[in-house]
Amino acid sequence: MKLWKRLTGIGVAALLLFATACGGTGSNPGASGGDAPTGERSLYTIKVLVTSTGNTVVKRSDETPVGKVIKDKFNIVFEFIPFSGDYRDKLNMMLASGDYPELLRVERQDLVTKYINAGAALPLDDYLKDAKYFNETNKPSIPFWRLPASDGKLYKWETNVPQDVNNFCECNDIAIRSDILKEQGYPKLLSTDDYVEFLKKAIAAHPTTNGKKTLGVVAPFAESWGMAGIMPIMYEKGDKYISVGNEGVIFNIKDQKFEDMLLNAYTKESYQFFNKLYREGLLDNESFTDTLTQVTEKVNSGQALGFYYTMWVKDSVNTTLEKAGHPELGYVQLPIQTNTMVKEGQKKNLRLETVRPYDSIIITKNAKDPKRIFELIDWISSEEGQTLLQSGVEGVHYKRVDGKRVLTDEFKKGYREDPNYLSKQGIGVGMSFLGLRLLTAKDNQPYNLLNDTAASDEFSLTKTVADTYKTLGWANSKDWFRKNGVPAPGGLASGIVIDPISSEGMISQKIVELRVKNSAKLVMAKSEAEFEQIWQALMKQYQALNPQKVVDKYNELFQQQQAKVKEYTK
Repeated sequence: MKLWKRLTGIGVAALLLFATACGGTGSNPGASGGDAPTGERSLYTIKVLVTSTGNTVVKRSDETPVGKVIKDKFNIVFEFIPFSGDYRDKLNMMLASGDYPELLRVERQDLVTKYINAGAALPLDDYLKDAKYFNETNKPSIPFWRLPASDGKLYKWETNVPQDVNNFCECNDIAIRSDILKEQGYPKLLSTDDYVEFLKKAIAAHPTTNGKKTLGVVAPFAESWGMAGIMPIMYEKGDKYISVGNEGVIFNIKDQKFEDMLLNAYTKESYQFFNKLYREGLLDNESFTDTLTQVTEKVNSGQALGFYYTMWVKDSVNTTLEKAGHPELGYVQLPIQTNTMVKEGQKKNLRLETVRPYDSIIITKNAKDPKRIFELIDWISSEEGQTLLQSGVEGVHYKRVDGKRVLTDEFKKGYREDPNYLSKQGIGVGMSFLGLRLLTAKDNQPYNLLNDTAASDEFSLTKTVADTYKTLGWANSKDWFRKNGVPAPGGLASGIVIDPISSEGMISQKIVELRVKNSAKLVMAKSEAEFEQIWQALMKQYQALNPQKVVDKYNELFQQQQAKVKEYTK
């Protein structure tokens, strides 16, 4: 997992390689009417490679309600092939051998270009002529999707984009135990100093929790996106910058340019925050070696006073605590900003992706019937198709009340009680590679009803957590973020990739390695003075690598890509 995979809306985990939701087809969801192809067609089984974060609970798409709808309409079934390991390495190996599936998710623009240049990806332009929905619904995105090809043809689509602020609020800040908030009079926490003082009082008052030593803040720094990504990420908590990955740059949303990550003042404040937590005994020492699995175990018991960044586990954790008889230990998602951001009165950028090369999908030359595959992709672009992917089957997952889609009790119960419910239903994992847009439907509701905060809060929040938000003065779990946030579309920024074998690419790798190598050392400094000494030594080594050359290259590519988009938009 990397920061490129941070889709974390309720029910559609931001962190998935293949994320799916499902939707209905009216009162008879299995019917083959509407825009589905007519006539008898043989069963078309397509293998899809998925990782441990994909659909590993279900073996075939037709085992799910959504998959059955697709099979009834198109007689297409997806067979999910589990994969564990480095996915980019796997993509490179498959390309070298020519042994890749018919439909393939490709991570990031550089590998998309490699597949195109090798003739492994099929151009889609011929199919666009007969498309009913794809061209119109994806009109803003198609110019961006043409960028990796030197011939200007369309070889891919992307999933999980575009996004709008009403359907997507990442808000991966910090979660704090509700009992501690209550005990201290529900303080309005925001600055890093606020949290340090709050946590000092809390750990002094609660040295143990349920017979175990109370931990302060836990974080999965052992993940590939831990040290490299979330440790320095306080820079994105204000209104000036957004994250564009775990590389050496960040994006200035106001000035529309790339800047160096490590040299940013807010990045330094991020390290200083964790250093202060560490010196005060408020950062779990095992965070440096903990993966998300270990962090989740610790918060499932309520042992930690808070956890950092991984908000997508919050609802399941709170349900676990409630079932264990400790609802008072439920975690509440809160905002956090650096001390400087608070002093400056900054708003919070709500990062929205315009492009998502990390989730690029291609039809490969190994496809037995690419036209038939694209017919399905085209239909998925329709209102009916998007509702299928994101709302569930009508009468099963949602019903219509006064013309509005409303989640059924069956769905609410299943989602709340079974952590694999979405997978088993075909919702949330498995088929977003068909093309999923995190937007509002024409009926003025989110395609994914789980993105309706009021609706999702109704059954995803425990009573204790819901009451805590109410006491804090929040209308719902995202109220502060919506009131204090500003939409921050990333545009082309997250799609810019430097050739790893170029001189700038090699420098980029070195500056990232140097940053990650020194991160733990900075956080574990015994005093502010020692932190500053380590920081200055790091700056000296860092500047010697000429990081500005990397920043300049990013901005050069950014300008070039902008010109191409304008050309393709004509």
